Amino acid sequence: MATILIITGASIFFVLGVLHLLYSFLDLRRPKFFAPADPSLLAQMQNTTIRMRKDAKNLWLSSLGFHFSHSTGVLFYACVVAYVAAFYPAMLADPVIATVFIGIGAAYVVMAHFFWFIIPFVGALAGTALIAAGILMSGVSS
Repeated sequence: MATILIITGASIFFVLGVLHLLYSFLDLRRPKFFAPADPSLLAQMQNTTIRMRKDAKNLWLSSLGFHFSHSTGVLFYACVVAYVAAFYPAMLADPVIATVFIGIGAAYVVMAHFFWFIIPFVGALAGTALIAAGILMSGVSS
C-alpha cells in the first residue's frame, strides 16, 4: 500500500511535468499558455533581453527556457521517487532520502502557493501528501 501511495503521488507530479513541457513546446510556435495576457507585453518581451547579459536570447525565449528546465526538473523528481518506491523501497527508511523526497515536494507546494496558480498548488499538495503518507507508512511497516 505504501508503494502505491508514493507512486500515485509521483504520478501527479509526472502528469503536471508532462503538461508543463507540452505547453512549453506549443508556446514555441504560438505563444498561448505562458504568454502574458496583454499581447503588447509579449512583443516587448520578444524585443528585449535580461539586464544580466546583453548576449542572452530575448526575454520571451529566456522565460520559455525556464519553463523547459522546470518541466524536466519536475519529471526527474517524479521518476526518481517512483523508481525508488518501486525497486528500492528499503531506501525510503533512510531519513535523508525521506526528507529530500518530502522536502522537494513541499518546496513545490510553497512555490505554487506564492508564485503560480491553483492547479499546480493542489497537484503538488496532493502529490506531496501521498508521497509523505507512503514514506511514513513504509517506515511503520518495516
